[in-house]
Amino acid sequence: MPAPELKTDTINVGAAVVCVLSGDLYTGTEAVGDHSLREALDRLPTLLAVDLNAIDLFTADGLNLLLALRDSATAHGVPLVLVSPSRGVMQVLETTGAAGSFAVYATVEEAIAQYGQ
Repeated sequence: MPAPELKTDTINVGAAVVCVLSGDLYTGTEAVGDHSLREALDRLPTLLAVDLNAIDLFTADGLNLLLALRDSATAHGVPLVLVSPSRGVMQVLETTGAAGSFAVYATVEEAIAQYGQ
């Protein structure tokens, strides 16, 4: 059986950028996620939203990726938000105490409205 993969899609919504991640985010797929998210951040959007609704497996590697992205986004002055994290993602965020490290929104539209896009 082939290893599960991580799919990424990046969408411009006005001056904001939305990265949609789907599949599994763990050691074997972390590089794919990192590449996509770093490219999105390099655009220096007015808001970087990471849609995690379709993430099935989320491990500490995924959390570390998001924490590193948060630090880079902060250094570049780009607000980073999470959109509709799956149950598995929320479980890791809450268990590790990292839930308060991110602004979380139910929809992309809600996040964009909050940041005046």
